Amino acid sequence: MRIIIETSWDVVYLCGYFSLVVYFQYAIFTTIMYTYMTKLNPSVGPTTFGLAVTFHGVGHCLGALAAAWWTNRRYKAKKPLVAGYVFMLFSNCLFLLADHVPMEMTAPFIMLCRFLGGLGMGNTSTLRTTLTAHSMADDRAKAMSVFIGGRALGLILGPGLQLIFLFFGDTGLQLIGPLHIHSHNAAAFFSIILNLSAIVALFMLYHEIERNGNSCSQRSIEDTENWPMPDKLAMFVCMLTRYCQNFTYYAIETLAPAFIMMMFNMERDSAVGIMSIVFFISGVFAITLYSTFIFSDVARKLNIGKVNTASLLIFMVYILATYQWPSITTEVEVNTDGTHGGCDYSIYSWCIGLPRASEEFFYIGYIISFGGCVPFINVGDATLYSKLFNPVGQALEQSLYDVSQIFARVVAPVLCTAIYSSFGPQRVWELLFAQLVVVTALWIAFANRMIPLRPKPRPVFYLE
Repeated sequence: MRIIIETSWDVVYLCGYFSLVVYFQYAIFTTIMYTYMTKLNPSVGPTTFGLAVTFHGVGHCLGALAAAWWTNRRYKAKKPLVAGYVFMLFSNCLFLLADHVPMEMTAPFIMLCRFLGGLGMGNTSTLRTTLTAHSMADDRAKAMSVFIGGRALGLILGPGLQLIFLFFGDTGLQLIGPLHIHSHNAAAFFSIILNLSAIVALFMLYHEIERNGNSCSQRSIEDTENWPMPDKLAMFVCMLTRYCQNFTYYAIETLAPAFIMMMFNMERDSAVGIMSIVFFISGVFAITLYSTFIFSDVARKLNIGKVNTASLLIFMVYILATYQWPSITTEVEVNTDGTHGGCDYSIYSWCIGLPRASEEFFYIGYIISFGGCVPFINVGDATLYSKLFNPVGQALEQSLYDVSQIFARVVAPVLCTAIYSSFGPQRVWELLFAQLVVVTALWIAFANRMIPLRPKPRPVFYLE
């Protein structure tokens, strides 16, 4: 049996910082990549950008599986974590050289950079494994809140800091010889500093858990033979929940600007601006909840099954409230030039007669669903998933959990954009709703199995 003496909060908060470093880079490069690619090569279009995003997702998937294999070999996390940050460091160094690559090679070059960055990002599964091994079962939800809160903060700070980098302009500052730091590659320079700080912290502040229990840094004692086999159904439901939640997020995030322009007859700049405000408010709401989980006992008292089911039901209500019901009498504005708002029926045959959804429900519902419910699902689902296995040696299982998110991130934008273009937003909303119904039904039907794994009781012998 693994007996936790105390949670290693120094390691937990360190993992929160590591999470911020990883997701800061993901967010800021997603923000700048398309405009930078078109600057280097004006012939680059959305399809090429989509391939670059896909390459990053594939790299993340392969990196997560490789880091899991490496971590499980010796139950050590430091080297896989360092390797991840080295890959991201190398990716950023290459990104600084993109200005000097021949124009016809810029797209493949940036795809290579993003693939290497994705490989490095695979250390997120090792970070989650580390959190599990260094935290007591009662502190697991709070520990996961630190990790996920760091991710949420990174996702907000990335685009926010890019606004400051815009002041560098297209020419920027000369660094060494012909190398310049400008608005499009300053993110890579700053990310290099962050990656170096993470590597230094790993060598200076991080400590491993020793399997023999003899190290002074050891906070736990474990016996792998005392744990039963995990419930694979519960494992599948947690992974499916993570997939469904992220699929819904990436689908709406991808379609939001085009959907707002079309549905609410809005100019492009206005659509991007108002959605940025909604994203920001949602992010602040989420950060507030994560902070509450970290600095209070709320996370420890959560009934994960009920909270996840309630959050999924709220998502379903949001989809229903913003669905384009045939009974709605108001229709979208139809024209032959959708670049300035409205629905271009010369491109989309489904425009004519399309009901107009509620603009207020779309914005307010997004903030409530993604700002208010996602933190509960993220913390609850990740906490329960980590308790379905032996607390030490979860690297492979955590990598599969990451893959479920990566798959959603790669598939959702491509699939939902294709459905939207061919059949309209109604079919997309129906797909999202159907997935939410399936996942919610599984949580309700198998509630008695969605519980933490318990060690087998040890035999007790009596001397007569």
